Amino acid sequence: MSEDHQPEFGEDETDIENCVASCPIDAELADQLIGLVDLPWHDPAVTSRAMRSLDWSTDGVPTDEARFVTPAGHAVYTDYGLYLPFVHYYLVGGELWPDDFWGSQPGWTSERGAGRVEFEAYLDGAIDRFAERLGPPECDVRTEGRHLAIGSYSWRYAAWRRGDTIIVLGPALDGYSYNQDEEAVVHIGEFAQARPFPAAADFLGLLRK
Repeated sequence: MSEDHQPEFGEDETDIENCVASCPIDAELADQLIGLVDLPWHDPAVTSRAMRSLDWSTDGVPTDEARFVTPAGHAVYTDYGLYLPFVHYYLVGGELWPDDFWGSQPGWTSERGAGRVEFEAYLDGAIDRFAERLGPPECDVRTEGRHLAIGSYSWRYAAWRRGDTIIVLGPALDGYSYNQDEEAVVHIGEFAQARPFPAAADFLGLLRK
């Protein structure tokens, strides 16, 4: 989705707005996530125990596919390492998008009329928070939003390597919207120490739920 994202033909555009919903990563959660990086991510039993020890709950998860929810309200997916969205960018209004789902979730705040500037500011702020703890990202790249039809913007990915694991912050496509909407996420997963980071255009392939 972009600032110029258009509703389907025939819909009442006056009732449809861009929306950004956020559940920011505070200092405590940033430290918790960094503490998880050194775990053996090939062993889900170990990583699940570690997440439970942080008081991340398996009850009240906001989507069927989420494995945990943090005390702040972040959904946590664990099919391919850890995948934690903290910002969503989407449309609200009209017959196709009548409800503000993410804005209604506990711990989340939505901003009607917000757009790419706000979405990117939340991502940049999260990258800065991790850089304060981990130092500058080993990889900090931008790619044009070639996956979406409209918009002259860039997607930023920042990544740090810890042994055979990486922690990545960046945008992805929200599968619940059939890849029409966007989300900014933290991803932790296995990544061979000798393997080079992918080109900017290929980073999206690392961020899988």
